[in-house]
Amino acid sequence: MAVNAEAQRSKIERMMTAMAKEQAKLLLAERAEQRKKAKAEAEARRRERAALFRSADAHRKIVLGGLTIAAGVDEWNPAEIVGALLVVSEQLAQQPERRAHLRKKGIEHLDAREAARKAAKQ
Repeated sequence: MAVNAEAQRSKIERMMTAMAKEQAKLLLAERAEQRKKAKAEAEARRRERAALFRSADAHRKIVLGGLTIAAGVDEWNPAEIVGALLVVSEQLAQQPERRAHLRKKGIEHLDAREAARKAAKQ
């Protein structure tokens, strides 16, 4: 049985071309999958950061609300609370050295509340 060498070469060439095309398709599909995975991971990281920020922000607001209660002004109208803070802020802008005095007074008040709470538990 005689084999036509030229026909065989042509057949092999067509097969190699088809294989190269399939390899290129596979490579493109793999790259697309990698991009999709990287995008999903980036989105997950973004969501995690956003959740952490929201959690920290919520915690901060809870602490600030607790301080309002600790100062005994939780019954005040919100506009009164903001007004009082604005007045103090304006005064501190003019006399920044008073901030240390306010800090000391606040620490003393919070410490006294904590001591009273501990004494009440016993």
